[in-house]
Amino acid sequence: MKYRAGFLTVACAWMVVVIQSLDAGPAPQKHAAGVLCNLKALTALTRYLVDESLKGFDNANGEHLGTWSPGFPELEVHQHSTLDGPKVQCSLLFMAQGLKKVLEDQRDNLNPNDVSLHEELKYAFSKVNMLAVCAKHILSGECSPKPPPPKMPKHVFGKKQWSHTLLKTAWVYLDWLERKLGVQTSKIKGKNKIKRKSSEATLQKYLEGSGYLL
Repeated sequence: MKYRAGFLTVACAWMVVVIQSLDAGPAPQKHAAGVLCNLKALTALTRYLVDESLKGFDNANGEHLGTWSPGFPELEVHQHSTLDGPKVQCSLLFMAQGLKKVLEDQRDNLNPNDVSLHEELKYAFSKVNMLAVCAKHILSGECSPKPPPPKMPKHVFGKKQWSHTLLKTAWVYLDWLERKLGVQTSKIKGKNKIKRKSSEATLQKYLEGSGYLL
C-alpha cells in the first residue's frame, strides 16, 4: 500500500502540473520518440520529485549534514541567468549522472533496506533524463562537450553531505528553470495576444469596408 500511495501521489502531482500548464502556454509537443513533451509541466513534476527525494534522503541520512563546500558549478544559476538550450541540456545531463550516483550509493551501500527512498530517487532520475530529452527538443541546440560524471567522496559523511548538496542544488536549478520557462511562456502568450488582436482589427476593418457590418 505504501508504494501504491507513492504512485498515486506522483500521478496526482503530474495531473496538477499538466492542468496548470494548459493555461500557461503552447500545447505540448512530441519529441523524436513520440513522447508528449510539455517542458514547463515536466520541469515542475521533476522539481517535485527531486524535492521528495531530498526529504526522503534527509530523513534516512540526517537533516543537519551541511553543505559540500566545492558545490556543483554545473548546476549553479542566478536570477539573471539566461535560458540557453545547450547549457540547460548539459546541466540536466550532469544532474542525471549525479542522481544516479546518489541512488546507487543509497541502494548498494548506505541504506540498502530503504526501498521507498530508492524508488523516489529512481523516479527523479528517470524524469531528469526525460526532461533532458524534452529540453533538447524544445530549446534546441546540443550539449557539447557532455559533462563528465561528478565524483562522490569516499568516506561516509562526505558521501552524505555530497548527496544532500547535489539534491538541494538540483532542486534550486529546477525551480529556476521552471520560473524561466514561465517568463518565456508569458512572452509568447503576449505576442500571440497582440497578433490575435491585430488580426481581429484587420478583419473588422475588412468587414466594415465590405459593407457586412452596418
